[in-house]
Amino acid sequence: MHSNIDRKVALVTGGSNDLGKAICHTLAEAGASVILHYYENKSAAEKTCRKINKAGSTAIASGADISDKDAVDLLFRFIKERFARLDILVNNAHLPITRNDFPDVTWEEHQAQIDVMLKGAFYCSREAVAIMGKQDGGSIINILTSQIDHPVRGYSSYVTAASALAGFTRNLAVEVGGKGIRVNMIAPGFVLTGHTPHAPVHVQEAITRATPLGRLATPEDIANAVLFFASDLSRFITGSYFVVDGGHHLS
Repeated sequence: MHSNIDRKVALVTGGSNDLGKAICHTLAEAGASVILHYYENKSAAEKTCRKINKAGSTAIASGADISDKDAVDLLFRFIKERFARLDILVNNAHLPITRNDFPDVTWEEHQAQIDVMLKGAFYCSREAVAIMGKQDGGSIINILTSQIDHPVRGYSSYVTAASALAGFTRNLAVEVGGKGIRVNMIAPGFVLTGHTPHAPVHVQEAITRATPLGRLATPEDIANAVLFFASDLSRFITGSYFVVDGGHHLS
């Protein structure tokens, strides 16, 4: 067994954000053809695809509002017409993470994050299961957050949506295991990207000091965990909650 996923087809939602880009690059380098989903940032999505294609792999950008069933139907119709299969689904999409203390946070903020993280994963997983169930199985990987177990003040909308997605993941793993479909979740800690205005430098430094491995996660660290669950290395693992935070959860 190895992490090669040659000739497999992967859909990565939220593929235009920093973590999504890293996941797309990592899966493509391992041999997969990648559909990079985006919502509004078409230019970033197409730029990532050009880099992947230039390196000799295959990547196609496709825009959709994954909180809308009809839009997801169109996205998967394109996938079936273009590739005729789907082996890997990475549910990575979420709204930008913002900090807002309770009770100033509104239900509308909660609902908006739930609509993207949970409803989006629900619609995409339903379509993916329909495809994977007719072939030789597949792998669904949901990206959550380690804040589920270690909540941080001010992020209740993000943590609430991710917690709901965790429950959905476990139940889906039970329901589709008989079809040869594995469903797992990755819970990153703080990931160092170019878009972290919600976490000032002193917060990042405090997290680093409390992390046994002595640094913050990079998008590539999370992408490598995705590759593990996408490949046959994890062929007997489903319903798992995989924390990738350098040991910060031990502090």
